[in-house]
Amino acid sequence: MALSRRSLLAAALFGTGAVPLLSAPGQAQARALGQFGLEAAQFGLRPGSTDDQSRQLQNALGEAAKRDAPLVVAPGRYRIANVILPEGARLIGVPGATQFVTAQGGPMLLARRIKRASLSGLSLDGLDIPATQKSGLVSAEEVLDFSVSDCEFANAGSVGLVLGRTAGRIQLNRFRSMRDSALFSLDSRGVSIEQNQVEDCGNNGIQLWRSQPGDDQSIVRSNRINRIRSDAGGDGPNGNGISLYKAGGVIIEGNTLRDCALTFIRNNSGSGVQILGNQGRRCGEVALYSEFAFEGAIIANNLVEDCAQGADITNFDLGGRLSVFANNIIRNAQKGLAPKGKGPVGGIGVHVEAEATVTGNVIENASEIGISLGWSWGMRNLVATGNMVRKTGIGISVSLVPKERNTLIANNVIAEALKGAVLGTEYGKIVTGDLTKAADARAAGVRVENNAVQ
Repeated sequence: MALSRRSLLAAALFGTGAVPLLSAPGQAQARALGQFGLEAAQFGLRPGSTDDQSRQLQNALGEAAKRDAPLVVAPGRYRIANVILPEGARLIGVPGATQFVTAQGGPMLLARRIKRASLSGLSLDGLDIPATQKSGLVSAEEVLDFSVSDCEFANAGSVGLVLGRTAGRIQLNRFRSMRDSALFSLDSRGVSIEQNQVEDCGNNGIQLWRSQPGDDQSIVRSNRINRIRSDAGGDGPNGNGISLYKAGGVIIEGNTLRDCALTFIRNNSGSGVQILGNQGRRCGEVALYSEFAFEGAIIANNLVEDCAQGADITNFDLGGRLSVFANNIIRNAQKGLAPKGKGPVGGIGVHVEAEATVTGNVIENASEIGISLGWSWGMRNLVATGNMVRKTGIGISVSLVPKERNTLIANNVIAEALKGAVLGTEYGKIVTGDLTKAADARAAGVRVENNAVQ
């Protein structure tokens, strides 16, 4: 059997077993890749051409959609811009070899108000041309099922992939060198973001935002996120590996994160969020954050090292309450100056404020406080049990500012706490002796019992 260029292309895409079928004699030219789809070269796409080939690609996608067939693009470099993905579009390239390069800056591929479309095996290069805020190399708006797999996004002038009111699967892609962020989703209908690699982004890695608080139902799992800067500055919107804003019902699980300017995972006002089994090393502020108007947060089984602060579950004054912080390991929380910050921050293993349980954690080498319970009047119904706290300034601090308090600190192991194992504070100032050694009338409503102190 003679191997044609088409059969070799098919072998690269679908495996060697496809070659005999695709090179069978008498196959119609309009079905160059047999049952697997149409070949884009038939419609004038020429690899390596310096011309803008958007029109040719648009025509090819339209014909493939009419036939309900995938469109396969051969290896090579193609300049395109603002190509619209039609209903049912399936655009397939050879991973690492089929490269789309922006012809104008801004979006190269767009999907709008369709049921489904998919991309796979494509490399998309924005050439680092500055683009408008939240403009993506690929953009999908109101797509019920959008799939992007085994693609590479590079040198975006703003964002790699932008999703609006879209559901689908973003899997096994690589995002690198984004001026803003790798992926930005607004008002998701439920998107799975799994096993992607994100590196060298100017402000954020993965962002899930909503216009109004709501049930996002998205999953962010098993991604690798490295080197996220905070070029635009600020005290929270930027510098985050994974950022949620008003997005509830999200599961963030099994991600590895390294070298984020501020935070590994930041949940701002998302209720019912679970942050499970993630690993992070080196960030400049709080590693794991649940803040502002959230209700219900589970932060469990995470490993965090070398950050200014391990975790902050805060803003009771704005409705932030109801959380579990369990079975985490926090090491080396050292007070320091956050990137572009105005003063030193951190030095705390974990801080919680209202309706919160802190249990089963190991916290070691926090320069200021191992476990911080409450701040100012923001302190209500707190539990710290079964934790191991070692090598800290204060082992466990508890705010005594509120007139009515209900707090249990029990069955913890506290070792080498330089200032004391359990201390009452007011606005960060120590106002009691060690409550594991003697009760203090100022700490009424705080039960301290059965702690092992060394």
